Amino acid sequence: MWADQALLKLSDKNIYHRRDLLQIFQREKDDLSDSAFRWVLYNLQREQKLFRIDYDTYITKKPKIAPKYRPVYSDRAKTVMEFLRTKFSDLEFVVLESMLLNEFLNHQIAQNTIYVQVEKDVSSYIFDILQEEYTGSVLYRPGTTDFDRYWTKDCIVVLNLISQSPLSSEDPHEITAEKLLVDIVAEKSVAVTFSLSERPFIFENMMENYQIDRHRLSRYAGRRGKTELIKKYTGGKALDAFKIDVYG
Repeated sequence: MWADQALLKLSDKNIYHRRDLLQIFQREKDDLSDSAFRWVLYNLQREQKLFRIDYDTYITKKPKIAPKYRPVYSDRAKTVMEFLRTKFSDLEFVVLESMLLNEFLNHQIAQNTIYVQVEKDVSSYIFDILQEEYTGSVLYRPGTTDFDRYWTKDCIVVLNLISQSPLSSEDPHEITAEKLLVDIVAEKSVAVTFSLSERPFIFENMMENYQIDRHRLSRYAGRRGKTELIKKYTGGKALDAFKIDVYG
């Protein structure tokens, strides 16, 4: 069947959007209409030759059931989280630390940085509180220059928490997989803690090993102005996205 010939041109390592599949299938059958293609997609899914993983998004290999990502924090990060929980029980905040990325990196991060993302209206106040508690090792929304100049070992960085961030249902202060993937692109003070060349591998490793809610990922990427770049990193074109990052 011509549809099977078209399937042979697909890679089980890539993610395909419906419009991409239509173009590929039309190369095998140039008179294929959009309505007829809907039936082709339906039959291929029924025969388990294609699998839909999100809205208009498909893969050729049956997805395995991956676990949900739960970060394993350092003792210092746990202490900071507990301090804020105890002192401000209603405070909305999320903690990210750079060493969480070691699970996905080839070259390990040796010196840790803890990022406390706090609701914007009180972030400067929380910075003052943390600075009193952890004297000399707290920075407030640093740019890359200030981060390089004033960073210290186990430094705590206070950042604004972006509204509508994807939060964990298990613990709202733990970072989710979707938020982590966007933040390593959007937060400059996080991005400088590891080599940019490693970014594609973080995406590939996390997406291979953990559940990713693509709707939440896309929505948060939009909030941070990174929609197109995140699409490329998560659409089987991570290395292409890396080139865009580097060369503009």
